[in-house]
Amino acid sequence: MGLTNINKNRPILITGKTGTGKSTKAQEALPNALIVYANNIEFGLDSFPVEQGIIIEDVHYEPDKNAVLKVLRHYQGPIILTSINEKSVPSEIKDMCKIKRAGSVNYLRDSIDILAPRSEEPFSYERDTYSLIAEYLKRTDRDLIKELLLFNKPPDTQILSWLVENMHPTRLIFIDGVVKRRWDKQYFYEMLAYAHEGKQQGQVNMPQRRQYSTIPRLSRKLGVKNPKLLDSLFKDEDFKTWAKTKLNHAECRLLKLGEKRKSRRKKLEPLEIEQTKLGDYI
Repeated sequence: MGLTNINKNRPILITGKTGTGKSTKAQEALPNALIVYANNIEFGLDSFPVEQGIIIEDVHYEPDKNAVLKVLRHYQGPIILTSINEKSVPSEIKDMCKIKRAGSVNYLRDSIDILAPRSEEPFSYERDTYSLIAEYLKRTDRDLIKELLLFNKPPDTQILSWLVENMHPTRLIFIDGVVKRRWDKQYFYEMLAYAHEGKQQGQVNMPQRRQYSTIPRLSRKLGVKNPKLLDSLFKDEDFKTWAKTKLNHAECRLLKLGEKRKSRRKKLEPLEIEQTKLGDYI
């Protein structure tokens, strides 16, 4: 469905990098709309016509969340929001919108190439996690890597879990054990930038999800809050026998309780039915 077929019951969020034409597409869909910015919304909803619509620009940049939500909840006309990415939009706003992509064609870059063919290509500091990790591992300009980290500010646990899959963990021990969440966040990104020299070749490895231990769940199943107490409790034969009645065969093997006895059904002996004779009815 194109942007001209607007669902009036649900706002549309158009995401795309700078120059992809998201604002142009929004204005083409709502040519008479009121254009406001997400960090400065000051107008009365009752005083603006419902049929014209509202365009809220730059929801990614310090949006006034309460004001935006008020517009989304109370304005009855069509609404279009724009943002350079999806992750920077507050979840409360994003959940109320239907998300559309502006596309990958950069009209700003194409127009610059036509007007000034010898000009340098515009450089954006915005990176997703995969692109940021790829540049961290391969770029030798560590000053640029520092600027990228300070601009994007990836979560510390997330970026370390990516890096430990792609470089030797000894380079990250000091940053992870001493700097992270103990020093100022700026120091964390700066020291992380210079912990690697770049020049790494090959494909970026994505972190693998670890399998969670089932011991805490089994502990709760047995009514024990602290899983560390299970080993001492299993020394009691009465508790061990009782625990086997609450667990299945796989869970007993996992907790090293031994094989659970299989319950055997007793064979029912065939009933002896006396043969009725004709004389019994006389």
